[in-house]
Amino acid sequence: MTSLPSALAPAPADLEERLRALEDRNELVGLVDRFVHGLDESDPLTEDWYRALLTEDVLLNLPNGTHQGIDGLPAFMTAPKAMWAGTQHYATNCVVDCAVDADGDRASIRANVHAVHVPHDGSAPLFTGGAHYDVRAERTREGWRMAELNVTVRWTEGGRG
Repeated sequence: MTSLPSALAPAPADLEERLRALEDRNELVGLVDRFVHGLDESDPLTEDWYRALLTEDVLLNLPNGTHQGIDGLPAFMTAPKAMWAGTQHYATNCVVDCAVDADGDRASIRANVHAVHVPHDGSAPLFTGGAHYDVRAERTREGWRMAELNVTVRWTEGGRG
């Protein structure tokens, strides 16, 4: 029988702590899932939609550039979508680490992401890629929110529109 890797923290012994840890993990993975689904929406998303997922001063480091804060975020996120007839993003294998410190609850999330981009004219091949999402999240009065998202593209294949 093999032992667990040392990087895995033992489960809290208290049932209430264990339940909170499961609820936190569920909410944190849900943030990533909702963000990825939003990338594929054909209609522009509102600042209020982003506020349900992100802190007011969020820092996004994406393949199309860097943006800080909610203000202007819908326009920043809509511009790259115009290059494609459609997209489909998948986030998987989320690894979540939570900590409570003097400044409050913090979490880090790493997810693998696969993205498919469909060209407008259909003549070019699909543009696909794989990336890592590294997220820093904070617990706010409204619940968990992403405070920072760094996307590292690992590979791409096909035409770029």
